[in-house]
Amino acid sequence: MDEFELDGVKFVVDTRPGPQRGKSEENSFVLVKSPAARAFYESLRVASPKSILELGMFEGGSLVYFDKLFAPKRLVGIDNRQTSIPALEKYKEGRDHIKTFYKLSQDKPRARGVAQSSFPDGIDLVVDDASHLYAQTKASFEMIFPLVKPGGMYVIEDWAWAHRKQYQGPDATWNAQPALTNLIFNLVVMTGISRVIETLTITENLVCIAKGRGTLPATKLDLSHCLRGKEMPLI
Repeated sequence: MDEFELDGVKFVVDTRPGPQRGKSEENSFVLVKSPAARAFYESLRVASPKSILELGMFEGGSLVYFDKLFAPKRLVGIDNRQTSIPALEKYKEGRDHIKTFYKLSQDKPRARGVAQSSFPDGIDLVVDDASHLYAQTKASFEMIFPLVKPGGMYVIEDWAWAHRKQYQGPDATWNAQPALTNLIFNLVVMTGISRVIETLTITENLVCIAKGRGTLPATKLDLSHCLRGKEMPLI
C-alpha cells in the first residue's frame, strides 16, 4: 500500500479486493485509486470542476480526495451502504459544501432527485465508482448524464472488470452478470451519431464521457434504431 498527503490529510492507497481493504480513520482516508486513475483526476485540475457528484463512496477517501484536489463549491456523495462513514462525517464538519446520502442505490429515481436538487445549475463532474454492474450503471447514466453541463464530464470507473483473469471461470464472482463493457459499446455508437457526447476517452481504469452540446435523444441509450435492424448482443 502507498501513502501520500494532500493539504494535511493522509491518503492510504488500498486497491486490494474489497473485503481486504482497510477502513478510513480521522485524517487518514482509504483511497481505492490506482496511480493511473489519480493521474487522470489530477489532469482535470485545469478544468477545475466546482460541482461534483460521486456515486459510491466506499470509505469516503475519494470524496475527500476530490475536495482537496479541486476545492469544489458543491460536493455530493451517494452510497447504498446502510451505515455512515464516521471519518467522512467528521471531516464534513464545518464544510457545508459537502453532502452525503446513504441507503441510496445508484439506480433509483431518488438518486436523480438528489442530484437535481443538489445541483440546480448542472454538474461539472460525475464519478461513478459504485456497483460496476451493467444494469445499475446504465440506469445511473440515463438519469444523471442529462444533468451534466455541456463541457462537463461523466466518469465510469473499473469498466473492464469482466475481462480480467479472475472473472473468467464459471464460478467467478458476477459470472452471470452482463459485462459493463456493453454500456461502453453503446456509448461508442452514441458518440458517432449524436453530438450529445463530445469525446469518449477510454483507459484501462476508466471511461470519461465529455458532454457535448447536442440534444439527448428521446430513446437515450436504446440504439435499436441505428443498428441496421440488428441487435447488439450482451456479453
